[in-house]
Amino acid sequence: MTIENLECFITLAQELSFTKAAERLNLSQTTLSRKIASVEDELQVTLFLLNHHRVELTNAGREFYNKTFQLLREYKDSVIQAQNVHKGVRSTIQVGFGVYEHVLLQPVFDQFVRKYPIPRINCLQYKYKELLDEFMRDHIDIIITSDQFLNSVPRDDLSLTLLSDHPWVLAMNKDNPLAQHEVVPLAELEEENIITMNEGSVSTVRREFRGMVPFRSIDYVNSLEAKLLLTNAGRGVSFIPHYVDTSRYANIVSRLTEPVYLPRCYYAVYKNDNNNPYTQILANMLGNHYKDTLWMPKYFF
Repeated sequence: MTIENLECFITLAQELSFTKAAERLNLSQTTLSRKIASVEDELQVTLFLLNHHRVELTNAGREFYNKTFQLLREYKDSVIQAQNVHKGVRSTIQVGFGVYEHVLLQPVFDQFVRKYPIPRINCLQYKYKELLDEFMRDHIDIIITSDQFLNSVPRDDLSLTLLSDHPWVLAMNKDNPLAQHEVVPLAELEEENIITMNEGSVSTVRREFRGMVPFRSIDYVNSLEAKLLLTNAGRGVSFIPHYVDTSRYANIVSRLTEPVYLPRCYYAVYKNDNNNPYTQILANMLGNHYKDTLWMPKYFF
């Protein structure tokens, strides 16, 4: 059974008219009839009924159409993808990001999607270790990530574009006495509850802060929205990247700290041997968008 014959069957099933189907296929009605008969003979099933010059699908015909339509669409997609790969062009891109980085991606992604009508874009969010693992397994083309685990992988094979190197800010409920400061001394956090995504114990979190941030207790959350939710409710204070927008939370105010707290920088990362052209395009667009907003002089690994 040829692909051409299946296309004839699908077109006739959609038009339910030999005249219209033949016109769509640029075939004579005689040729179309012969191809439909060939499909029925091979299946040994009647697919169409002719009643007073009307064409109707049989029950078997409807079932065969539902399955064949999907099969033929997947076949055509696979042909296009194979041709694109042969030409060095990809019809998909896998974009991954961590807890916060969708905020960095958003202003550039709008323009990227409009300018490059890629048939399929897969966006995947992970915690940072899992994100890097998926990337190193070649399941993701480009990641927007913090530098938390980048030292654990060979960097010579990677292209990194610095997107943010700003100090983090301290977010708190507006009624917190610390909100009266324009810049909050870190030493004054000694009696505060810290809302954190670190899953470790209090002692583990203290080590993570490297002695810079004293605190009384911690609440654990596993997402940005959960962190902002508890902060807004006055449950405690939290550190967030400077680029996170908290305007949807009426009770949250943000302050810089003294000394500044800079635990992470953020990068667009892809492998040098990645042959998907949209990967480098997206990385370049991100780099161009943020290059003039970097806090410190630019540096790279």
